[in-house]
Amino acid sequence: MRPVCWRCGGFTLFEVLIAVSIFAVIGVIAMTNLIQIGRSGERIEQSDRQLSALQFTLARVGKDLLQLVPRPVRDQYGDPQPMLELQEQRLAFTRGGWSNLLQQPRSNLQRVEYRLDEEALVRRFWPLLDQGFEDRPIDQTLLQGVDKLQWKLLTRGKKEHDRWPLEEAVPDEQMPVAVALSFELAGFGRVERIYELPQGPFDPARDEQDDGR
Repeated sequence: MRPVCWRCGGFTLFEVLIAVSIFAVIGVIAMTNLIQIGRSGERIEQSDRQLSALQFTLARVGKDLLQLVPRPVRDQYGDPQPMLELQEQRLAFTRGGWSNLLQQPRSNLQRVEYRLDEEALVRRFWPLLDQGFEDRPIDQTLLQGVDKLQWKLLTRGKKEHDRWPLEEAVPDEQMPVAVALSFELAGFGRVERIYELPQGPFDPARDEQDDGR
């Protein structure tokens, strides 16, 4: 009579435990890798969105500055404001080329302002040039995660101004010819861009006025 082979019927409990442990370790490693891949995909997607927002913002600023016009405005108190005003982290100016597809009763000029508001670069504009108490500005948040925003005016004499207009008379060689923009952007680091200003708006002898509000 042949002896009974107990191992021919299957695995022992110890072998089963070892196999289960191996599969568990493989499952944990695979799940960890999947989670990391998912997080990497989210970070890449977030970086792509931020890059698109950065490109749009830089193009938006350039388009506005390219259409700078010599049109001062009045605030809601009736006080005159210069065509271009630079104060610390705020840049305001008048631009042309504001399309009016619906033929609304307004000017084709627009007063815009760029400012830093709680780590966000905001573009503000007014529906009317000369503002009244009932007029409310419209804010557009262009970019999040912005820090150390700085505007500078570059002149023909290779000087820089962090404020405008100046209190003293300005000779021709000190007239602005470009605007320098720089800021820190979370995830990207330092961002710098120089925009050339159109010729003509800073001619002291020129004082164009728009006939629409």
